[in-house]
Amino acid sequence: MICLVFSQVINFTEVHALSSRNIEQFLINREKIWPNWNLTKLKSSNINKDLIYPDWFEGNWIVKSEDLNNNLQEPIIYEVNFFKNEKGSIVGNRSKNSESLGKEIFGDKIQKIKIDPNSFNNQIIYLKDNEYIDSRVIGRNQIMEDDLFFSDEFFIQTNHKDGISRINQVEILSKFYKCDLEANYGYERNDDICGFQYVATYGSRVGELNVKAITTNKYRLTFKSS
Repeated sequence: MICLVFSQVINFTEVHALSSRNIEQFLINREKIWPNWNLTKLKSSNINKDLIYPDWFEGNWIVKSEDLNNNLQEPIIYEVNFFKNEKGSIVGNRSKNSESLGKEIFGDKIQKIKIDPNSFNNQIIYLKDNEYIDSRVIGRNQIMEDDLFFSDEFFIQTNHKDGISRINQVEILSKFYKCDLEANYGYERNDDICGFQYVATYGSRVGELNVKAITTNKYRLTFKSS
């Protein structure tokens, strides 16, 4: 019995390591082929687990987001929070973070953002004039190392207005690391966080793979402790 249990532990460890390598390679390849993205399936996706961040994400941050596709666009500045959950893992404060970013994107048009109490994958953005956006995560992958956070998420977003619903599929690839890893970049604080987000939309053809991205945007993000 002891030998059997030990064997099972080794097998589980090997499978987990293989899965992590597959996910890492998937994310690396996804970034490499940007912006030539087609809708695909995430490797070993598990939406029952929330995104887990490295310890150095914990706390309150002021984020500067720069649209690298449009140099004339002013950077978006907003506040975010990451905290330690009951399991001791660092997670994002989805309600606060979504509301903070939503206010910068929608301005006074936004009314409120409601997170599904039964699932961190679902949220609804309520806007003026009885308009609302239903957003659901349908795929999620990530790798997390001591000095790197790397993830990919797929969303289905349904915009409801005047009795008409429009569906869109969105993919967000996020890659973050401590700014001091960028030598001679001129950062004053070693605890600043740097990174990029790659965002693609695929339209309404849900369930059909290999659909070419309709729009692609790349953003540079910098987190400074608040």
